[in-house]
Amino acid sequence: MKRPLTPMGAKGGALERDFSPLFDPELIESFERELCKEQEQIKKMISSKPGKRKVFEGFEKRCPPGGEDAVVIYTTTLRGIRRTFEECNVVRSVIESHDVRTVERDVSMDSGFKEELRLLMGKNEVRVPMVFIKGWMIGGAEEMTKAEEAGRLEEMLEGIPRGPGWRCEGCGGMRFVMCFDCNGSCKVLDKEVKKMVKCAVCNKLTLSYTNNKSTAQFSQGSAPPA
Repeated sequence: MKRPLTPMGAKGGALERDFSPLFDPELIESFERELCKEQEQIKKMISSKPGKRKVFEGFEKRCPPGGEDAVVIYTTTLRGIRRTFEECNVVRSVIESHDVRTVERDVSMDSGFKEELRLLMGKNEVRVPMVFIKGWMIGGAEEMTKAEEAGRLEEMLEGIPRGPGWRCEGCGGMRFVMCFDCNGSCKVLDKEVKKMVKCAVCNKLTLSYTNNKSTAQFSQGSAPPA
């Protein structure tokens, strides 16, 4: 008569149970320690990231007209002072690289913008370029470059509509057209007193800002800057 085969690992015909753990407890404990360290590092990274309220920390709250939720840049297109002209180009280039809608106000084309900037700055002597984001005064080319290099600018621009912004068919993007009321003469006829008076629409250069819809035709679906 044949004997029954004894299973491997059995003694006396009975199977022995292995009660040893599947994984080494020390190895598991080591993994848990590493995981805790990684979680702590992630928490520190999140807490060290500047919050939305601290993005504009160190800047003054000075809001230009229509600048609550926009980028407003005061610039000049005159080349008389080369450094100023180049700094205006730097600021414009930095903002354009983020592809956000921008309102540019050229003080050389309208003295009203220069007076507006004086009131914002609280002094008679003002310099351009000057950038305002969401009602905060950021500064000129140096401040903008620092904010860009530090990664703060992208956070400052968060929430501002993307794209090239408004497109004006009347001025071709120059933001000014010859005044349609006086045709560049700075004089209009006052029908009540029947005499020529100064035009109230255009500036000293007989130019009218195309923010006024009556002076230019805007392309469909676009909106003029504030």
